[in-house]
Amino acid sequence: MKKQYKIGQHIYRIPPCPAYDISGMENWLSDLAEEGWFLMQDGFFAGIATFEYGEPRTVKYRLEAAQRRSGILSDNDNEPDPEQVELSKKYSWEYVAKRKDFYIYRSFDPSARELNTDPEVQALALNAVKKRQGSALFSSVFFLLIYPVLLTRGCLLLSTISMGTWRMVLVLLLAALMIVDEVRAFVHLRMIQKSLTHNGCYNPKPDWRKNAAPYFIRKIIKTMLTVFLVFAFLQNWGMSVTNEKKIPIDEYSGTVPFATIRDFAGEGSSEYTLTMKGLNMGFNTIEEKSDWVAPRCIEYNEHATIKTFDGKNIAGGLYIDYCELRNPQLAKVLAREFYRLDKMKGVELTDTPDLQADYVISYFDHLHFPTVVIQKDNIVVKAYFFQPSENYTMPIEEWAKMICDSLGNGKS
Repeated sequence: MKKQYKIGQHIYRIPPCPAYDISGMENWLSDLAEEGWFLMQDGFFAGIATFEYGEPRTVKYRLEAAQRRSGILSDNDNEPDPEQVELSKKYSWEYVAKRKDFYIYRSFDPSARELNTDPEVQALALNAVKKRQGSALFSSVFFLLIYPVLLTRGCLLLSTISMGTWRMVLVLLLAALMIVDEVRAFVHLRMIQKSLTHNGCYNPKPDWRKNAAPYFIRKIIKTMLTVFLVFAFLQNWGMSVTNEKKIPIDEYSGTVPFATIRDFAGEGSSEYTLTMKGLNMGFNTIEEKSDWVAPRCIEYNEHATIKTFDGKNIAGGLYIDYCELRNPQLAKVLAREFYRLDKMKGVELTDTPDLQADYVISYFDHLHFPTVVIQKDNIVVKAYFFQPSENYTMPIEEWAKMICDSLGNGKS
């Protein structure tokens, strides 16, 4: 049984085609009018169309290219020239609404002449929309592809590990879908413009139902990806603010696979004491995570003092980024990204310690902390150890060698 509607009843619909699909939009609106649903005045908001029910009748809809860009949410900013609207009324065409870069007119008079009878004028008006679409395409490529690379200073693997491989894949997928949509829009507008110029018309009556399903699928996928990524970002941001994943060193029950300050002191050491405690600032913590490209990653920081067997007092803060990659090739890339990131902030190279590793570089970072980056097989470590003591400072050659020798040995 066919559903009955009341005169004046409203419904809301998401258009089954993009705004630049001129023929698709015109035929969709006309088909709804034959069912009794008429687009309301200023009936587009945030991509949703509002219709009012009335007696079914044949209505012609036409889209005209807008010379100015509309607002972000409202599709009805920058209304058409009042003189143009008045002139259209004389030929039985009324202005109804605006969707993105197009004004929507309609006529209830079957014998009404076409709204625009000069295809060259139509093509010229469409050129402004095409130029804006070209600018949008350029902006999308820059902000979705080029700018993130510049922002991360080209450290894509480091960014992937930090963000998570699956999140990075979803971000790239969303960026690709958005850019593809911009390309499709530009190409479609160009084809319409060429058709108007050479043939005097554009594709007259395409079946909008044919492309509705793919359009909705793309739209749903992009929406779901956006919502999911925003939720994941907020979740990660919340955990980083609250230090939820950080575990105090003295409460960690797992295996630390590298040398620490206690190991620097060697056998016979005594009076090991954690410092910087009680400040609730994430000192003396360890955070462990796993990712597809890096099955085990550890962020470690330790502030402590300890006395060696011969009475030397080692004191300072040790910060270590430890990553086990899936293969040595990825480890090689990550080690160089660690250094490149610091190099862009400013470093002072020092003599490289003679270590049994595939890659080693040492330097003072922008805070003048002695830093070493080590790649050993599929393991990468970036470590810096600052020592405020004026009585004794452990040379970088010594503590870097201890860290290097401990890698891959299953130290606990």
